[in-house]
Amino acid sequence: MSPHPPRMTARLRNQYIKASQNLQSLLARPRLEARRNPIADEAIACLRSEGVYVTSVERLLGAAAPAYREAMAEALALLQPARAAAGVTWQPRGASTDLAPADLLAHLPALFLFGLSSTVLSIAEHYLRLPVAYHGAVFRHSLVDGNEVGPRLWHRDGEDRHVLRSVVYLNDVDEDGGPFEYVPRWAADAKALSRDQRTDAQMASVVPREHWKRCVGPAGTVVLADSAQVFHHESLQRGAERSVVMMGHASRRPMNRKLAEAHFPVHQHLPALARITRPEHHAHVFGWRDLAAPTPKPALRGMPAGDSILG
Repeated sequence: MSPHPPRMTARLRNQYIKASQNLQSLLARPRLEARRNPIADEAIACLRSEGVYVTSVERLLGAAAPAYREAMAEALALLQPARAAAGVTWQPRGASTDLAPADLLAHLPALFLFGLSSTVLSIAEHYLRLPVAYHGAVFRHSLVDGNEVGPRLWHRDGEDRHVLRSVVYLNDVDEDGGPFEYVPRWAADAKALSRDQRTDAQMASVVPREHWKRCVGPAGTVVLADSAQVFHHESLQRGAERSVVMMGHASRRPMNRKLAEAHFPVHQHLPALARITRPEHHAHVFGWRDLAAPTPKPALRGMPAGDSILG
């Protein structure tokens, strides 16, 4: 029998993780301060006041943006009926369908590597103030079906105290296309509200609708949000389908490791990841998962490695 009640054990564990994160932050501070840049400073200021920062592929990737735009076009092409014979697998997720991780790595490696681009990593590390873990990428397509379920319900993410969620719009997203919607940090005290999922009607009873904000924008819009601190959801698609790539970054000692690791089954795809992940990024992708870093292999044909793809 445990000498401590389960609730006390969980509290002690969380206190230990929090103290460990604070120590990591202290040790990493000099290195992070030396790598500051104007885009990261702008994003961080907005994330800390608003909880969300909206930008574009071009601003984040610079000269590498055209190559990423090509990957976006190829991603949308996989949705066309004429490409059904390509043999890719789509996995139903209730409110959407996700491209199978093996197919994402085989056909669209640049979508995964976006989260390892130098600017995105800089924003994540400076905002979180510690070395970050990269949770991976998901290519998600949502239909106009009227189902207010799953990520369409208002929620906060539970992987860690802070989670930097990145959402890249692959198609134009207007008011009827299911834009990312959130409650700004200044409009609601997240600590005073439970983490219960809520419908629009339930959220309106807690936070007035006039405080809700929607992130509409053309293809290539990038939404960065602290999804553990701000209530958010994928608003209901009413007039158009929506395709996005979603990524996540958090600490390397997350409060909920199982949930953090569940976003991308890295252990099942080590050979494919070894071909596209640069050695300096192994700690972001593999190390925090207690996996042995795979032996680097030649890059995929026609696919330069790492930041040479993404700036």
